[in-house]
Amino acid sequence: MEKSDSKKDNKRKDKKVVLVTGATSYLGIKVVQMLVLAGHEVRVTIMEFTKTTNDWKLLPPGVKPYVTDLTLKTEKDKEGLDEACRDVDVVYHLAGATFNADHSYDKLINTNVIGTENLLNAYIESNKGRAKKLRFIFTSSISVYGYDRGGEKLDEDAITKPVSNYSRSKLMAEQVIHAFAEVNSNLKYTILRLSTLYGDGYTPSFFKIFRMIKAGKMRYVGGGNNHLTLLHVDDAARAVIESSESANAENRIYNLSDGAAYTLRSLLERAAQLLGVKPPTKNINKVVARMGRSLMGINYDEFEFISSDRVVSIERIAKEVGFVPSVDIKDGAREMVSAFIARGG
Repeated sequence: MEKSDSKKDNKRKDKKVVLVTGATSYLGIKVVQMLVLAGHEVRVTIMEFTKTTNDWKLLPPGVKPYVTDLTLKTEKDKEGLDEACRDVDVVYHLAGATFNADHSYDKLINTNVIGTENLLNAYIESNKGRAKKLRFIFTSSISVYGYDRGGEKLDEDAITKPVSNYSRSKLMAEQVIHAFAEVNSNLKYTILRLSTLYGDGYTPSFFKIFRMIKAGKMRYVGGGNNHLTLLHVDDAARAVIESSESANAENRIYNLSDGAAYTLRSLLERAAQLLGVKPPTKNINKVVARMGRSLMGINYDEFEFISSDRVVSIERIAKEVGFVPSVDIKDGAREMVSAFIARGG
């Protein structure tokens, strides 16, 4: 009995009030579930909370939703964000605009940069006078390094070379966080530069590739020897939590991938084997492929992924936080292809 009570006391002592933005994304849902299971008071920001919207229904019981738009379109948005941030120990900022035909440069800046600034302002202002440190976890992207970095192994000190509006907006958001930490000594941030996510929920783009392989229409861009970086969503969620709990991670930037450097050829061959079809045999010039991508239904972001050439180091997060990827590409690829087949692919 004494042992059981001791465990309960420890859980109560470790309980935190946390806020998650982007909570209804596939990564966000997993992070929220882990935080709820750990016994924390979990708050989330959502855009709407009505009977006709479905996003909030994805959240586990016990989560406290706050209706607000991080771009603060109305006074109610500001009030909602201030309330959501009050007495919060850790903010997990996972929300952001990604590549989308409807997401202009202005939309990306307004959401990813100004939205981050608004969130930081609310977090700091709503917790003035608190002695506790304010922890801020932000998910950025390895796209800040650019797409064509062949021959390099990119650590966190590598020169950033963003070339897309999305990657520029992510790097600007990182700079906003640095600036806030410079003038607010109790604000401690961790920036996680995520590789391309795959796994549960991250299927549409991969399913396009699977369909092209199955139909014999997939080509190796260039020679197919360009290096791609991947990260399973389960590992991403775990890294988000682990970095927030590590004192070593305060005011640090980390690359995040599964630690492997795959070639496009090896990934397409693995997918073909799991699909039970022949792998691609033909190559296509990168310039020609770029010109014809829209005819194949491939958007900008998807094309840049399959034609990118990047290898990132995760030595820093492994050493300082102890993060070790747990999902092997063999299992992850089998999961993705099985989902594709199950849905009639």
